Amino acid sequence: MAGASLAYRAWKARQDERLAWGLLAASALLEVPNLLINFLQILGRLPQGASTACDLLTLGTGALVLAGVLSLPTGVSQGPILRRRLLDGLLFAVSVLFLLWMLDAHGTLRSGLRQLSARVMVDYMNLALLGGGLVFKASYPSNRFRPVLGWLGASTLMWVAAISCWTLMGLPPEPAFERWAPLAGGIPVFQGLAAWSSLETRTDGREELMGARLGRFLPYLPVAGAVAVLGFLLIWTPRAASREGIVIFLAMVSLLLLRQIQAIEDLEAARRSLEARVQSRTQALKRAQDTMLRAERMNTLAMIGAGLAHDLNNLICTVKQSAELAALKLENGAGGPEDLDRITMAADRAARLTTRLMGFARREEEHLCFLDLSTVIKGMEGTLRLLLPRSVDLCIEAAPGVGMTVQSSMLRVEQMVVNLVVNARDAMPDGGVLTVRTGVGMEDTPMALLEVTDTGIGMAPDTLARIFDPFFTTKPAGQGTGLGLSSLKAMVEEGDGRMEVASEPGRGARFRIYLPLMPSAGVSPR
Repeated sequence: MAGASLAYRAWKARQDERLAWGLLAASALLEVPNLLINFLQILGRLPQGASTACDLLTLGTGALVLAGVLSLPTGVSQGPILRRRLLDGLLFAVSVLFLLWMLDAHGTLRSGLRQLSARVMVDYMNLALLGGGLVFKASYPSNRFRPVLGWLGASTLMWVAAISCWTLMGLPPEPAFERWAPLAGGIPVFQGLAAWSSLETRTDGREELMGARLGRFLPYLPVAGAVAVLGFLLIWTPRAASREGIVIFLAMVSLLLLRQIQAIEDLEAARRSLEARVQSRTQALKRAQDTMLRAERMNTLAMIGAGLAHDLNNLICTVKQSAELAALKLENGAGGPEDLDRITMAADRAARLTTRLMGFARREEEHLCFLDLSTVIKGMEGTLRLLLPRSVDLCIEAAPGVGMTVQSSMLRVEQMVVNLVVNARDAMPDGGVLTVRTGVGMEDTPMALLEVTDTGIGMAPDTLARIFDPFFTTKPAGQGTGLGLSSLKAMVEEGDGRMEVASEPGRGARFRIYLPLMPSAGVSPR
């Protein structure tokens, strides 16, 4: 029945599965002549020499089952992964063979029944190799054939139990009449269940994780048992440890060492892969930060452009009115150079405004140099005023002088100041006073201080605790990215500085940036 079920499954299976099911069906059908020869021997109808045929049939059955298991299409692996799975399967097979061999510790297989002993040895080899093949296939991540492998594993356990009982009972010549004989009947039953099992299994993440953990530890379970058995024998009955058993145990230890070497190589490969991924993510993060800074800069340019358009409109009105007044005076014959002077002054001021905007837009690359922080802040006053409405009073407290030298770039300093000024402006929708001050911080080590203070709405403690978190913003959707302060903090810390903030609801906010002081020699004029 098991052979017929497996043959039917081979007939109905997909093209890539037919070989595996066919081999399993052949192994089950091969047991029919094997059992028939054993039955005829018990009845005395065949000579004892027929046992050799039984041994060959048993060996063929095991080979076909192993080939069928290995033919199941559970995926392709190569390189270190394939070597690791092969070593796990061989380690399981050798350790199981050692445990089965230790059943001979009391000389059961040396009882003079050589023909039966040879058959038991063939069964031992089949069971060990089949167990190793099942472990090898079960280690694949795909769980499509796990029900099949489970039923075949149960059939193998029945086989182990039957052979073990037969061996421990002294190899009785008529095992079919023993009380443990029904165990052998479970072998074809589970093979038939494997033929009718479904390939589609649905497991949640927890079951999948538990299966993966069991698959990792399964090859080492018989190893632990083999070590315990050998230790017991060496302590209590050292003569029972045969030479063949020691050889098998040494083979198991050799495979275990190879497996550990492979684990070390896998760990080293994982370390290299992780380092490469971290380096790649770091580079990607740096590129994203550069892109974000450019976007913030373009946003700043847009705001400066809006303020510049307002001032240019005022200048154009001045030019137009002066030109109309000059034309009227010329018609009356009373023209003078003062009208033309006003036009010239307005044009010069418009040129300075556009020059400031173009100069701000051209700084795309950072060139670190020594800068006088006070001089830079004082030079940005005109640009900062373009960012603020008339309801906000700007106060610059940055007297240029020696002693405020930092190593930075114009682009970086401007980005810091503009970011804080824009945030302060948004915090004062009804107007207020915005103060930008430079000085020397004297807490532990003297450091250059850049302070931006506003008289706006302030921040609650929960907001204050999260302002440096990426993508956190209190602005309406579409008006803020939540990356300004986080990128500013990263920029400051990259230059070995630090950033502090203090704020209370209704009492404004104060941001302080501390940068390392540098020698004043070689200070950039800008």
